[in-house]
This record gives sequence, C-alpha cells and structure tokens, in this order.
Amino acid sequence: MSRVVFFGVDLHGHVNPTLGLIHRLIERGEEVIYYCSDPFREKIEQTGATFRSYRGMLSFGRHHGTGIETLLVFADFIMEKSRTLVEALHDEVYQWQPDYIIHDSFCLWGKELAAKLDIPGISVFANFPFIDEMASKDPEFFMEYVLLAAEDPLYQKHKGQHDIYRKLTDKLSRVIGLKYGRPGMNVMNDIFCSKEGLNLLFTSKAFQIHAESFDHTHVFAGYQVYPRTEPEFPYERLDGRPLIYIAFGTILHNLSALYQTCFEALRDSDYQVIMATGIGTDPEVLGQHPSNFIIQPYVPQLKLLSMASVFVTHGGANSIYESLCYEVPMVVLPQVFDEFMGALMVERSHTGIYLRSSEPARDELRQAIDQAANDLSYREELRKIKQSFESAGGIDLAVNEIMQYVKNAKQKVCHE
Repeated sequence: MSRVVFFGVDLHGHVNPTLGLIHRLIERGEEVIYYCSDPFREKIEQTGATFRSYRGMLSFGRHHGTGIETLLVFADFIMEKSRTLVEALHDEVYQWQPDYIIHDSFCLWGKELAAKLDIPGISVFANFPFIDEMASKDPEFFMEYVLLAAEDPLYQKHKGQHDIYRKLTDKLSRVIGLKYGRPGMNVMNDIFCSKEGLNLLFTSKAFQIHAESFDHTHVFAGYQVYPRTEPEFPYERLDGRPLIYIAFGTILHNLSALYQTCFEALRDSDYQVIMATGIGTDPEVLGQHPSNFIIQPYVPQLKLLSMASVFVTHGGANSIYESLCYEVPMVVLPQVFDEFMGALMVERSHTGIYLRSSEPARDELRQAIDQAANDLSYREELRKIKQSFESAGGIDLAVNEIMQYVKNAKQKVCHE
C-alpha cells in the first residue's frame, strides 16, 4: 500500500471526473489524502479518501475579459496560488511522507511539491486538454479557441503572416518567469498543464482535437461516469413529453438575459424543460417562467441526462463528457475559456450544435434544439464517441498506468 496526496481544483467540473479514479486507487489498496475546498468534503469522502482543506487559500473562479488578458491573469493567479500553497502545505505533506502526488493540471503546487519531496508526480487533465504542442500544428486554432483572441487587433493585423501565438506566449512566459524568478517557464505546459512524466487525459483520441500532438507521456483513458449523490427532484412532475435539460454551470450568475431567451424559445413548445440556474441566480430576477419549465438551483444531472432528448449547455468539460456518455445531443453556448474548444469538438464530432453567439436569438436557439432533438445522425455519432471512451480503457487503465509509473520511478532511484 502506498500513500498518495491528490491536489484538486475547487470546481465541480474538476472534482467530479477525479472521483472514480480516487475510489479505484483506494480499492487497489492506496491510502489517499485529497486536498480541496470545504464545500467538496462530502463527495470526496464518499470515495474513501481523507479530505484535507485548503483552508480558504484557493478559490477558482472566472475572469471576464479578452482571451489574452485572461491568459495573463490566470497564469499569474496560478503562480501566486502555487507560491502560497507550497509554503503553507509543505511541512504537513512532508510529515505524511507520501509515496507520490497526483494533481489537477491546474494545480502547479502539486507538481512543485512532488519535485521538492523528490517523489513521482502525475498530472490529471479534468478540463479539455490543451498543450503547447497543439499550437505547433495549428497556431490559429490556439489563438481563436484557446486564447479566445480572434477579435484581438494585433492578431487580426498579422493573421497568417506571423506566428503571433508563439510570439505572444514567449513574451508572457518571460513576463511571468521574471516576476516569479522562474526563467525558462512555458506558460502553457508548465503553468496551465503542470505537465509531468505521466499525464492522464479523461477523453479519447476520437474526440480530442489534434490528438496526434500528445506524446507517450499522455494517456488517453476515456471517460467514465462515477455515481454521486445528487439533489432531490420532483420526478412526479415529468409527464412524458420530450425533455430538454438546460444548465450553464455553477459559477456563471449573470445570465438572466439568456434564461429569458430560453423561456421565449420554448414556452409554446411540446417540450418539457428542466433548467438548473445555480445558487447565485436570484429567482426573482427571472420573473414568471413558462408552465412547461421546472427550475431549480441544482438538479440531478446524471439522472436527467439519462432521460433527456437534448442538453443545452455552456460547454464545460464535465457536462460535455457526461452528455457524451449518456448519448444526449447538445446545443452548446460557450461563455468562457476552454468551453469554446469544447463546443468546437462537439461540432466537429457531430455530437451536437455549436451556437457562436453566447446570447442567441430566440428563433436561433429553438431551431438548434429542434434539430438536435430530431436529427438521428447526432445519436449515431454519440454512440461512436461513447464507444471510444469505453475502449480507451477507463479508470482501470489510468490506475494501472499510475502504478507502473510509480514502480518504474522507484526502480530508477534504486539503480542510481
């Protein structure tokens, strides 16, 4: 039995994909401590892991701004959090004497603590995977769908003439490296990915854009839904009409105009609609909703996806992967960061529809929902992607890769 420390990000879309992995590691005899923020204690402890709190030192959120501005702000946020958390947690992690550390790809402090303790580190990509090598194959894709800089004047001026992406990331890397005394850092691979000798990707090559850019250190494990305790729901109100499930994540709160568009698009339809608004949305702002809508702050997503005809989503990784697993066609309205890349992957795989406007017109939204609900070709492609997830190997493959990686690392130390 080995001792394992896992460092997570305090977002549902990052915690949920890791629960099955942690549970399986514990079934295999590993002892796991999982660091996260307090609201996630219950679901983490249900895996059998020991919960440890960041004690208020971590709070991931969303920054609204241009793609390039967001990149700089987010890189600085991760670096500052890493400096704080390494200093605060080093002694208690050292005293526990873990055999290896697993961390979310956004948790640079996990990589740095593994290096300081001279133990193996493993990175887990709970978000849509993006690495610097993808930009070498398609820099315009990276500028437009990762950095969200399609409208940036500098990019528009030099598009197709210069590798603006490389110039930009090299400059940002120098700025961040100078501020934190870390010359030579790669802002993508070292900060946003915290790349290690083993990197686990919860997706398949069939769904991932530019999958050929990922080398042998990246393991495509597919995606498996891990059962979780879900909120109560008035299932008795469901009347058999085709079900449309609408959810735009748990941390985007200023979406009242979009919710009103959903009301207008679907109020006179033959659909029954379930809408999850998150706890930050004031019900009074929404006003009177149509009679065919059921609205709650949180809903049992897994159960509803098993019943839904269409999922209208912001395009978070957790939401898209779970929809793929339940073979539910999507209408994706990305709002921030990697959701745009997720929406593009849904479109390219023909598993749903990507609406370019974050606030579409009523008729545009209704037409997309009708198309997703009635075009059977989406269901066929959904089955193919689901099969690619299953054939990738899943959690068992990920655990086997971890065990072998740690074993090889220990043998290397013994031979030195």
